[in-house]
Parts: sequence; structure tokens; C-alpha cells
Amino acid sequence: MKPASVIIMDEHPIVRMSIEVLLQKNKAISVVLKTDDGREVIDYMRAHPVDLVILDIELPGVDGFTLLKRIKSIQESTKILFLSSKSERFYAGRAIQAGANGFVSKRKEQEDIYNAVEMLLSGYSFFPSDTLHFISQPNARKGTVDDMPLSNREVTVLRYLANGLSNKEIAEQLLLSNKTISAHKTNIFSKLHVTSIVELIDYARAKELL
Repeated sequence: MKPASVIIMDEHPIVRMSIEVLLQKNKAISVVLKTDDGREVIDYMRAHPVDLVILDIELPGVDGFTLLKRIKSIQESTKILFLSSKSERFYAGRAIQAGANGFVSKRKEQEDIYNAVEMLLSGYSFFPSDTLHFISQPNARKGTVDDMPLSNREVTVLRYLANGLSNKEIAEQLLLSNKTISAHKTNIFSKLHVTSIVELIDYARAKELL
């Protein structure tokens, strides 16, 4: 049987390498690409079938949720395992809503990544039990997995703003216009009822987004 093909996307080469080494103990898994470049992933997937993409949500210059949509538009059956070192409650809930197949916090044991990969390749999902318990409640509605009123794109812009990037720099990172970023910034400030970058940073820290 042909090994399952896996792509690893993470900003840090050492993290990519450690995940690859972790997966090498399963001979039924083949890591076909390790990168931090979303365009490289899309180009590869246009030419080759891929069973699973391990994707860090917070890659610089890449909106993980937007990349998920692009991957699914090319190969709908490809499984997506999101990784994040930030707020598990926030990102795990958003990952479910975005159509990901699993989520693992980088704060947990690396063995969780291996277990998640095996689960996803076997046709199951892998999410924190607290998140699954919350969304299974009868009164849980879509959009209430977390208490943040921002869209995924607005969260990405918020993180860049809180890290000190200008509108122009964010536009270049996300391949959007300055006008679009300015509109996102206005909406973010309005929705969060903040009036300065200092207040925005405090909010982002409180929500473990930095």
C-alpha cells in the first residue's frame, strides 16, 4: 500500500524537522514537503495528491484559515491538522468552524501530534475534549465557541497590528490593499470597543493571541 502523503507547514525549520522525525516511526506515512511558504504548498498540491497537511495557524504572511480554504478547493479530501502555540480554546473552536479535521496545541506533548495524524489518516477527527464538549451542548450556536466578535481575517490583522506592523506592511503580508486593511482596523477597533493600539495589545494578550 502506498504511504499516506503528508505536508508539514511551520515557520521554524527545527519544528518541521522534529515533526518529520516523529512521523518517521510510522512506515505508512511519507512526508512529501516541509515548508513555511503557502504558495509552495498550493503549487505542490496542484500537481500531486496529498492526504494530510499539518498547518501552523500563525505562519507569518499566511492566513491559516484562508489557506485551508484554498487547499480544500484544490483537493477537497485532504485532511487539515491545525497547530497553534496560542489560545487553545479560541483556535480549536475556530478550526472546527473552518472545516479543519483536527487541532493540536504546541503547548502539549509532541506525541499528541503523532496521535492526531494517525487519527485523521484513519478517518477520524482530533480536537481538545473541552472544545468538543462545548459545541455539543444544545444551546451552543455557531460563532459562540469563543467570545470574540471578530472574523478569522480580522483576528489575523489584529495580531499583526498588535505586533507593531503598519497598515502598509500588513497589506503586503496578506496581499491586500491598504484600504482593505484600514477597513479591517476600523472594524476591529469598533467591535472590541478599543481606541488605541495599546488597548488592542492588552486585549490580544488577554486572549492569548500573541
